[in-house]
Amino acid sequence: MIAAFAVAMVLGFGVAAATVWLVARNAARLGLIDVPNERSSHLSPTARGGGIGIVVGVAAGLIYLTAVGIPLDRNLGVLLAGAAVLAVLGVIDDRRSVPVRYRLLVQLVVAAGVVAVVGGIDRLPLPPPLDLPIGWVGLPLAVLWLVTVTNFYNFMDGIDGLAGGQGFASCAGVIIGVWSTGAVELAVVLAAACLGFLLFNSPPARIFLGDSGSYSLGFAIAGLPLLAPQFGRPMALFAVAVGLTLFLLDPLETLVRLARAGRRLGIGHREHSYQALVPSRDRQRRVTLALVLTGLALSLGGGLSYHLQWLAWPILVVALAAFAIERYLAGRVRRGAAVSGQ
Repeated sequence: MIAAFAVAMVLGFGVAAATVWLVARNAARLGLIDVPNERSSHLSPTARGGGIGIVVGVAAGLIYLTAVGIPLDRNLGVLLAGAAVLAVLGVIDDRRSVPVRYRLLVQLVVAAGVVAVVGGIDRLPLPPPLDLPIGWVGLPLAVLWLVTVTNFYNFMDGIDGLAGGQGFASCAGVIIGVWSTGAVELAVVLAAACLGFLLFNSPPARIFLGDSGSYSLGFAIAGLPLLAPQFGRPMALFAVAVGLTLFLLDPLETLVRLARAGRRLGIGHREHSYQALVPSRDRQRRVTLALVLTGLALSLGGGLSYHLQWLAWPILVVALAAFAIERYLAGRVRRGAAVSGQ
């Protein structure tokens, strides 16, 4: 089985890389060009739609696993179907902008459909003693989790290498957690596909993830805890959430800050902490590396806490401290920019 997983990883990496290269080469004729504007981090028109490569790479790796006799879990198939629908939505959005209300409607329908089949969670996704029973509330909470992570992941796809790097980091944490074979199968090929994409997305990027990738990647990562056994789902969700701390708290804090300032939340902006840390393109590589390594450390810690629950509270404290440091550094950059602009 180890050999099969190794081949699936190589296949997922190679197919993803080849597909991303093809999309980048043909982006103009496919209508997948990202033209920079005042909210962009890039300076020249750049291909987008690299997420198509991740989707195709994952499909290739999983098809190989089934071909060698490793059956796919039903819940995994349902999650993959949902991610595929969102990938199609993302491609449409990459080519012609889809209004926010329609995007949210599709995401809610897909998330509700997945949860209706695979189920939700029955306890709060917190370590003991706060893992309290929540009954039927676990179903809408699971839907909210899927939709929130999908959109927050899209918000965080704003500098080269960050979203793809976090995708690899989150999958590494799931592989360490080993809460179900279906989750490990998806995490293994998804991690490999993310690396194939990163060959062309590391700063300076030749192609961007695009909505096709951020929607499907965010949804797939959010859905990995729902592949755990029912009794283990709350801690599995906790493990993935810890790994995604910067991807969850940065958008949340930014939305709250903009709402308090009376800004319209549906308008694009460059107000996230990670964007503030990159005042110029020459700092992208260092900032991306720091954020991805932080995400990797938190994801591995979260994965370990699935089995070593005594580690859960300490890793949560570390995760919150990591975001506090990011926010503090971003605030310093903003204040420095404000002073220099006076």
